[in-house]
Amino acid sequence: MKRYRHPLMWLGLVLFGLFALLRLPTVLFAATLPAPMQAGDVSGTLWEGRIGQLGIGGQQLLQDVRWRWQPAALLKGALAWQLDTRYADTPPGSARAVLSAAGWRLENVALTVPASPLMAQVKMLSPFQLGGDLQIRALALAQNHYEQTSVLWQDASSLVTPQVNPFGNYLINVQQQGSATNWSMQPQGGMLAISGGGGISNNGPTGALTFTPTAGKEAMFAALLDRMGPSHTLQLGSR
Repeated sequence: MKRYRHPLMWLGLVLFGLFALLRLPTVLFAATLPAPMQAGDVSGTLWEGRIGQLGIGGQQLLQDVRWRWQPAALLKGALAWQLDTRYADTPPGSARAVLSAAGWRLENVALTVPASPLMAQVKMLSPFQLGGDLQIRALALAQNHYEQTSVLWQDASSLVTPQVNPFGNYLINVQQQGSATNWSMQPQGGMLAISGGGGISNNGPTGALTFTPTAGKEAMFAALLDRMGPSHTLQLGSR
């Protein structure tokens, strides 16, 4: 039996398989999201589609997440999608998802998300039920890789300090130094200064945060500060 080994034939088969995969309904892949992520109101295909609600730990993180496949990325040996989304009344968010031989990464990230679903995933922060908005900006994000990444935590709040919410804004910068990833946090105004720094491991952030209320406002933050001991310092993870 004659076997066809022409390169164009194999290229055609690969492209056929790729386009067939991209046309599969996205709902088939929604159930494969790793816990604690959840997706609802999923429609479309891998080529182009939409997720009505994207959540984590039972709380909504983003809404109306849309994607469009970018075939031009094939010329660079990668698959890429343009992502667009929104959250409440904040400006629309966007990013570019890329799958290559090196794995997944997000590029040109500009998103605003609620703080509470993400803060709840950090064991030492979850008891304080923190809220507000997180403005996330990054040139590139991948596993253990954070390039030009910053997070602005706006209108920070806590359910244990209802009388002073929101109590401040904070800027978090993430820096990559070789294989190590470090973070620092500085207050940007408000009644409660939160500052500190540390690293990021596979298990999450490590380091310490120190909480310093404005003079004369200490009593209003007692319910929050009393949980941290006399130094008003919160240890994150293990260094």
